Amino acid sequence: MGHSGLGLLKQGKSPRRSKQPVANPDPLVAVLATYRQRHTSAFSDAWIGLEPTFSSAKVLRLWQKRTAKPGGEDRFFEDPGLLKTQRRVAESIAKRFRALRKARDAAGFFATVEVENDVDQWGVPRQEIRFRWPERDLPRFDVRFGLDPETFEYSVKPVPVTWLYDERFVRFLEEVLWQVPQERGLMSSMAHGGGQFSFSAKTYLCGSLLADDIAHRLDHPELSTWILDYPNADDRAFRATKRRAAAFTRVLDEYWRGAYHPRAIGTPTVESAYLDRGFEPATQPPPGLVDAQLGPRGDASEVFQTNFAFGRAVRLRAQSMEPGYWQSSHPDEDGYRPDQIMRYGEGNLNRLQIAGEWHVKSGKLLDEEDIREFDAPLDPTMLYEEASWEHRAQMSKTSARDIVEAALLELHHAQWLAANPHVVVRSTLAQDQLLADAVPTLERRAPDVLAKLRRAARKENLACSRGRIKSDYIEPEKLFWAAWKHLPAVERATIAVEAISGFVERVENAATIDPRPRDGQDPMEWHRHRIHPQLWRALEAVPGALDGEAAVRREHAAWANRRKHYLARRPVWSPLGEAPPWKGRVSSR
Repeated sequence: MGHSGLGLLKQGKSPRRSKQPVANPDPLVAVLATYRQRHTSAFSDAWIGLEPTFSSAKVLRLWQKRTAKPGGEDRFFEDPGLLKTQRRVAESIAKRFRALRKARDAAGFFATVEVENDVDQWGVPRQEIRFRWPERDLPRFDVRFGLDPETFEYSVKPVPVTWLYDERFVRFLEEVLWQVPQERGLMSSMAHGGGQFSFSAKTYLCGSLLADDIAHRLDHPELSTWILDYPNADDRAFRATKRRAAAFTRVLDEYWRGAYHPRAIGTPTVESAYLDRGFEPATQPPPGLVDAQLGPRGDASEVFQTNFAFGRAVRLRAQSMEPGYWQSSHPDEDGYRPDQIMRYGEGNLNRLQIAGEWHVKSGKLLDEEDIREFDAPLDPTMLYEEASWEHRAQMSKTSARDIVEAALLELHHAQWLAANPHVVVRSTLAQDQLLADAVPTLERRAPDVLAKLRRAARKENLACSRGRIKSDYIEPEKLFWAAWKHLPAVERATIAVEAISGFVERVENAATIDPRPRDGQDPMEWHRHRIHPQLWRALEAVPGALDGEAAVRREHAAWANRRKHYLARRPVWSPLGEAPPWKGRVSSR
């Protein structure tokens, strides 16, 4: 790839609080002048945050041992052995980078590196690896390495998205950030941790892009269940339950009716953001506020205000509907506080904030020097510098190339959506049998299994809620696999066709935007391994399942031809050797 794709860069003034960077033709440096400016919403000025995780059987056993007792989670994060490993990995990263720099390796493009002790939003110790440029007035690049439940986790942000096109940066990620923890016995896995990332919110608050990205995910639940991730409470699908899907559908319908436009709800202000006040939808918005193709009508401020109000409404009125771990919500649980619990879904807008708000996790004051008047109308320059749209439904990645290609797929598909707006969500899908309609599926196919799940759920809900929730509500992820195993083979094959064809279409659409030279390259090559092998097995179990499905047939042939190659790109389920939830007997009918 070389530096292809970097022609997207645009020059601009330096961000506030930064000196004018020294003139430098290097594309890695050129974007530093603009990518953090709040008003630069072009894709070429977007940034991304990467949060890959690594763990081991030893770390997982320690987690299990510590959390088996009350207060054990805190002891896990304070464990001297883990903190020592954390420090050693950070020091090894610095050592590896210095060696690359000395060898004049392409990945050694920073001038210096140093390691400092740091703490995260919860006050937990972590390591901060600081990389500096030869030009000392350029902002340094920080990589943080700390602990998360069950795993070690990086925080690599903000990264200009244009760096993802540069082979030097990809090599830096691989040689420095991936190989070092792997050499110390840490590994990526599906069941423990993840590979989520977040994009700059400013990029998604133009046109109808945020609404269309949410609608596309609601219309394609396979992304969070069969392709980019697997069903789990941490990244719960927007379409996971009937009530959750209805909540997202309702907010999207309100958006396209103009119910979040400032001419319908009044101009949102700093006060609105601080107090989460004034983002309720208008019951009878005036007609014509939103164009059916272009999104909100009006000037740039009105478009921004509409999308900001919509984003806050999504968080409060859709994300909050049956998110993961909702039964565990408690004011004393940092990760499960009532103002945090809605983040457990495939997408998260908790960090759609402005300067002067309290950080949604740490409670720290955001961007104090940029606080505006309390009654000032909202505009893009008020955004918190790291305001983001978090893509949580991303499993762990086995290589830096894998996470880069996954991120570029999201970026290119967002650009495709911007050029093809107003996604219409289908009211019914074959996959609904595993999601919103999973209970009816089991009532028909396996009532005894459903009854058993309900009995277990009642106990789990009481335990998770500290005795508050007396209900036989079953977690949708458990319903998903139970329904899958008891569906007739033909129905499983139908779901497989729907899921695979939807993902192939996504990749092909994104490929039309990719600025890198294709030279006849297969756009699915770096995404084919993301398709869950269970889907291929479902198709292989039904003769004729691929009849009339040219795209899926082509993908199956490509998968079968290099099966070991693609499987090697997938993370293992668990370093502990535990059985994944899809294992077990399925209906042979």
